[in-house]
Amino acid sequence: MTYLVLGCGLQGRVVAYDIINFEKDAKVIIADKDDANLELANKLIQDSRLSVVKFDINNHEETAALVAKSDVVVNSLPHTWEITEKVYKALIANKGKKAVFTDYWLWDRQYEFSEDLKKGDNLVVPGLGIVPGFGNICAGQLAHEFDQLEEVGIYCGGLPTKLGVAPLDYMVLFNVEALLDLYLTPPSVIQDGKVVVEDALADFETFLIPGYGEVDALKTDGLYSLNKTLVEKGVQKAAEYTLRYPGHYQFMQELDATGFFSKEVKEVRGQKIVPRDIAEAILNELMEKIPGVRDFTYLKVVGKGLMDGKYKQKAYELLAYSDEERQITSMERTTAYPSSIAAIIVAHDDGGLRGVVEPENIFVGDRFDKMVAELAKRGIIVYEV
Repeated sequence: MTYLVLGCGLQGRVVAYDIINFEKDAKVIIADKDDANLELANKLIQDSRLSVVKFDINNHEETAALVAKSDVVVNSLPHTWEITEKVYKALIANKGKKAVFTDYWLWDRQYEFSEDLKKGDNLVVPGLGIVPGFGNICAGQLAHEFDQLEEVGIYCGGLPTKLGVAPLDYMVLFNVEALLDLYLTPPSVIQDGKVVVEDALADFETFLIPGYGEVDALKTDGLYSLNKTLVEKGVQKAAEYTLRYPGHYQFMQELDATGFFSKEVKEVRGQKIVPRDIAEAILNELMEKIPGVRDFTYLKVVGKGLMDGKYKQKAYELLAYSDEERQITSMERTTAYPSSIAAIIVAHDDGGLRGVVEPENIFVGDRFDKMVAELAKRGIIVYEV
């Protein structure tokens, strides 16, 4: 089996490393335009089954030819719509290919390519990772288990293991631009069986992480395709929450209220600036990952509803830590591993599904059990609560 990993950044390298380690006889091609990224991949993996290729996603023929050499594609390129669209076109130019995408970008537009993919006997599962990704999968599994799932809550956060070590009690585990987008995008939630949009960076509630105490849980825009699939399954209430230590969100609210996140151009001493650009630069330096300080990623997906004639509550929970020796953050582990495992699963068992298929609609039942078992092999234990 040959896997093609598009994108050789922090996540793509870990995906390639994981497939090499856990898929016997697999060959992996990792492709990127950045020579430094490709060199880092070679140093991390050091295996004869890995090939590194320099390519440009803007070259359709080159990308389609790379896809042709593989059985399964993992798209870990930056998730702009322009790039996502080019990956889809390269897949459609081939037949019989399977792919997983490590995130969603404009998730509802992904379906535009579904019919063309079906015609070519292709399968794409977008939105892998932690949230969206494994959180969606847990919600899908709960819907699969309940006779009627009524409510879903997804709680996720990546945090330092110790308070008072990092400024604002947070270390950036991906990038500040995406972090602020997470905070400032009005969240879509399901209320009374319908999708509604609430205010961004508004009210938050208290949540308890076992072993780490109380944290703040802010509604963020992390349901993605669950806005469609849970409504179709009759779920009446659902929301996704991002977890931070107390005080973090209050500080961000103050910055937002005082204009530091504004994208409106300002003139200061004859220079035109965008306040958010300045805020991103300062916060990126302030909250950068501190070497040697462990971080963890926590996820809990709670479902309530009717099961076996009784109203019950059930949850899936995981807690994963950074690998400081290999300099892999907990967020990198929990986003990359569901993606690599998903690629391995669909390579051997796709259920005959074709077109664009949501992760919560394919990784259920036996495939859910397989993913949980594979995560455990990587030191990420999923508990039923």
